[in-house]
Amino acid sequence: MEYILTAEEMKNADEYTIRNFHVPSEVLMERAALKFVAAIIHDKFSLKRVLVVCGSGNNGGDGFAIARLLHERKVRVDILLAGSPVHMSPETMQNFESVKSYGIPIRSSVKDDEYSLIIDAIFGIGLNRDLERDTIAFIEGINSFKENGTKIVSVDIPSGINATTGEVMGAAIRADMTVTFAYYKRGLLMYPGAEYAGRIMLANIGVTDLSLGEEKPSLKFITKKDFVSVKGLKRPDHSNKGTFGKVLIIAGSEAMGGCAYLAALSCFKAGAGMVRVFTHKANRQLINEKLPEAMVDTYDDTIDHGKLSEAVNWADVTAIGPGIGKDKIARELFEFALFKSSGPLVVDADALVILKKYKLTLKKGIDRDIVITPHVGEFARFLEKDREEVKTELIDKTIETARTFNLTCITKDARTIIASRNGECCINITGNNGMAVAGMGDCLFGIVAAFLARGLKAYDAAVYACYLHGSAGDSAILKTGRSGLMATSLIGELKTLLEAVDE
Repeated sequence: MEYILTAEEMKNADEYTIRNFHVPSEVLMERAALKFVAAIIHDKFSLKRVLVVCGSGNNGGDGFAIARLLHERKVRVDILLAGSPVHMSPETMQNFESVKSYGIPIRSSVKDDEYSLIIDAIFGIGLNRDLERDTIAFIEGINSFKENGTKIVSVDIPSGINATTGEVMGAAIRADMTVTFAYYKRGLLMYPGAEYAGRIMLANIGVTDLSLGEEKPSLKFITKKDFVSVKGLKRPDHSNKGTFGKVLIIAGSEAMGGCAYLAALSCFKAGAGMVRVFTHKANRQLINEKLPEAMVDTYDDTIDHGKLSEAVNWADVTAIGPGIGKDKIARELFEFALFKSSGPLVVDADALVILKKYKLTLKKGIDRDIVITPHVGEFARFLEKDREEVKTELIDKTIETARTFNLTCITKDARTIIASRNGECCINITGNNGMAVAGMGDCLFGIVAAFLARGLKAYDAAVYACYLHGSAGDSAILKTGRSGLMATSLIGELKTLLEAVDE
C-alpha cells in the first residue's frame, strides 16, 4: 500500500529530511526540477516554446530551477513572474537570481498563441486560503491558453487546489499532467482536485518513509502489486467448493429481481464457492434461468422462518440489502440477518435505512464483522447529516463512522473511501465515471461478500473488493466506452483480473 499525505504531513516529511538527514532544501528543489524535466520529456510534451509561471514560494523556486534546466537544453523558455521577489525564500531567491544570470527572459505579459507548453509553478501544497479576485482572473487567463492547444503541466499540485481537501480555492489551473513529489497528496486524488490534476506522475526526490517519523499517515491506497499478492485470494489446488465459502444473499423484492441476480452473479465471479439467494418468489424464474448455479429460497407476503433460519445457519457470510424495500417484510428480513445469522454481515442499499434504527446496538458492539456499503447519499442519511457537508468531510466522516459503530465502512462516491473500526483508511483510485449506472453497487456488494467468504478479514475484503470492482470497470470501458458501460460488462472482466492472482 502507498501512503497519501496531507499538506501538513508532506511539509513535516520535507522538514524531517532536511533536519535529520542533512539534505539541504536546495538539493530537494534541484531534484524536484530534474525529475519534472525528465517527466515532461518522457511524456513527449512539445518543448517548441515553453512558459514557466512562477510564484514567490518554494513552488516558484522549483519553477525557476526547471526553467534553468530547460534553458541548458537549448529550449526556448520564458518566465512569467506571478509573485513578488520581496516574499521569496532564500532558496527561491537563489534560483531566481540564477535564471536572471542566465539571461532567461522574464516577461510581464504574454500572448495566448506563443507557447506549446506552460509549466504551472504558482502555488504549491501550502495554499489554504481563498484566492483574491486578481489572482483568480490571472489563473483563469492561464487556463484560457488551452483553447489554442497549449498544454499545461503543474509542479507538485495544480495551483489553486487545496492539497489536503481537493477543494478549489476560488480558481485552479486545469493541468494536462501533474508531476507530484515524494508522495501523492490527498487533494490530488479527491475531487474536485483530481479533475484538475490531469494525469498524475509521482517523482521520487529522496523523501522516503524514513522521513515520516513514528506516526505514519493514516490514509493509503493499494496498487496492482498489492492486489495480486493477496494470499487469501489465491486458490489452492487441494480444495473443494466449501473451501471458498458459502454466501447467503438476501435481496430483491417483487419488482427488483435484477439486484439479487447481479449480486449473486458478482459473488460467484469473485470466487465464492456456493451462493444462496433469499428473494421474493417473483424472482425465482429469473435467477433459475440466468444463474442455475445458485440455490434459491423465496418468500411472499409472509416469511417462512424455518426456511430463513436454515439458510442463515448454512451460510458463512450473510449479505442483505439490494432491492429488499423498506416495508414490514424488509424489516423482518433485516432483523433476522442482524440477530440470527453468524459470521460476517454485509449491509447495503435498503437495509442501510433499517440499520439506522440500530445505531445504539452497533455502538455497544456486536461480536461479528459488519461491512456497510453506502453511496454518499445513503451515508448522509445514515448519519442524519447534510449531504454536501458529508461530501466535504468524506474521509474523516468515514473513519469516524467505522470507529463509532464498530464496523468497516465503504463510502461510495467519485472516490470510494474505506475505513476499519481500528482507524485504518484507504482511498480506492480505480474506477471511472462510466460506472455511474444502475447495478454497480450490487456488483460491489457481491464481491465484498465473496471475499469475506474466501477468508479475508473485513477491512481487507472491503479494500480489495473495491480495487477489483474499479479495475474491472476500467477494463470494461476499453470495450464498451464510458457511456456504454453496464454492470454485466464489468462482471465479465472479473475473471481476467482474478487470474492474475492465481498466476
